[in-house]
Amino acid sequence: MSLHSQSEMVNQLSSTFTAIPFNRMLGLKLDHIDDTHVTMSFDMKQELVGNFLQGILHGGVISSVLDMAGGMVVMSAAIYKNLEKSIEELVETIGKTSTVDLQISYLRPGRGELFIAKAWLLKSGKKISFVRMELSNQDETLIATGSGTYLLR
Repeated sequence: MSLHSQSEMVNQLSSTFTAIPFNRMLGLKLDHIDDTHVTMSFDMKQELVGNFLQGILHGGVISSVLDMAGGMVVMSAAIYKNLEKSIEELVETIGKTSTVDLQISYLRPGRGELFIAKAWLLKSGKKISFVRMELSNQDETLIATGSGTYLLR
């Protein structure tokens, strides 16, 4: 695959990200993507509140966003790593990416106006990839961390 096709594939991955209905409902924006790092963000809104009395972000939203960030960095890395594959083969591989294990540590209540999720690729093998994730608010207060294992077929 040429560098031009590689860039096109990453752009297509970014477009697919914004087309996912759940991501649109969350209001997720993909701010940065490369072969080792992803950053995404979303604004707090009433539909995302988990604790009504405290008005904090739902834990399921936190884990979903961290999982999405982890999956995106794995898929992006697969594009950069598999230059010899055709676009069709790469689309098939990326389309079968799945989460094998997800560990989330909730450090603080999800308070904030804006939330930023970051994911870093730790190791990418032929079939399994390992990722580290963090969720912070606009004040850079760390809310949750995570680690994920993803399967590429």
